Amino acid sequence: MKDFSRAMKLSLCFGLAGALLLPLMYESYANISRTMALLILGCWAVFVGVKSSGLAKKAAFLCVSAALAYSIGMGLIFYVIIHNAAVSMLEKSSKYFYLTLQEQLMFWLYAFLLLLVSYVIMLFVWGFKYVIHHIKSNNEKAADYIANAFDESGDKQ
Repeated sequence: MKDFSRAMKLSLCFGLAGALLLPLMYESYANISRTMALLILGCWAVFVGVKSSGLAKKAAFLCVSAALAYSIGMGLIFYVIIHNAAVSMLEKSSKYFYLTLQEQLMFWLYAFLLLLVSYVIMLFVWGFKYVIHHIKSNNEKAADYIANAFDESGDKQ
């Protein structure tokens, strides 16, 4: 139960931070650099996946799923608020570049797919931990076999 309460706390933190990050990266995608915006979202997804992989498996899946839902849901709400402020701020000093509907949909698709990377990273970390545990276990077994092979107490002469 301790992991589930920690998972929900983490998902709320990740969801809120992701919800603020999505509209900011949208504005960056539209007006600054598309690559940089997607790279930052990818780094965020990797961070969420790595941080969540320390939880129990069910709690980790709950954490990432809830964080994804919070990020997308609240991100669209924050987008409405941040977009108007960004447009007014940028139009004062320069030109605001509007995206077409297709470009907007592509950004949100990229963002969703990048946030799904959290699951992949989480599974990768678990797999890596499993492989390390398996290698250590095999090393210990091999050491025991070698020690028993040269043990003279079992030989009859």
